[in-house]
Amino acid sequence: MQRPAFPRMKFGSLDLAVIDPHVRDTQYIYDEVFGAQIYQHPKIKLPKDAVLMDVGANIGLFAVWAHQMYQPKAIYCYEASPQTFAYLQDNVSRLVAAKVTKVNTVNRAVASTAGKTLTLHQSPLVSGISTLLDKAKVPWVQQLSDSRELVEHQVTTTTVSDEIAQHGLCQIDLLKIDVEGFFMEVLDGISAADYGKIRNMVLEIDYASEAGSSPDAVAKLLTGKGYQTEWREDLTLYAWR
Repeated sequence: MQRPAFPRMKFGSLDLAVIDPHVRDTQYIYDEVFGAQIYQHPKIKLPKDAVLMDVGANIGLFAVWAHQMYQPKAIYCYEASPQTFAYLQDNVSRLVAAKVTKVNTVNRAVASTAGKTLTLHQSPLVSGISTLLDKAKVPWVQQLSDSRELVEHQVTTTTVSDEIAQHGLCQIDLLKIDVEGFFMEVLDGISAADYGKIRNMVLEIDYASEAGSSPDAVAKLLTGKGYQTEWREDLTLYAWR
């Protein structure tokens, strides 16, 4: 079946299918990933034929960047929003060379427990942004809910450990997590044995207070799992072995 045509915008050399109606919203993410290179850290070294896991894949900018930067063997992309997921599929199918990097796209939320149904809150104004946090804890979600503009999706959960088992992964060379405050749920879904299979992580520690956590708390958790960590003022946390 032929996929529908999506609106596109040009960012650098990329012809991106974009879900957000305003250039500035996608431009901000593009500038973070391709300009500021927020997912790159001098202590994070990836081998040839690396395997990556992208939790909170959005429209696929990290996957495209990682393909260009590392030429990994495989990237497993997880995006909870069925609306955003279609744009992710379109971008990776066009902008990632399948002969170099196999991309697996999964329309599920990554959480602490698999097989649950959760409510995903998505903005129609900055529609690439969505969260699984309680709507009462996030002002923009509550405001859109009060004005009846909030878009909601019922989504099914999986866990990092379930995905490792399902795909028979012996090692994940880089786990990227950007889930708008749901990061502790993602980490809680990794078994002790599977932490040993994950070599490097990059996490966005946003909505930390709403999630009942902090960058220091996450760093302490990962240090206890055998990682060295460093976090920046923009709340990007790096962890490596």
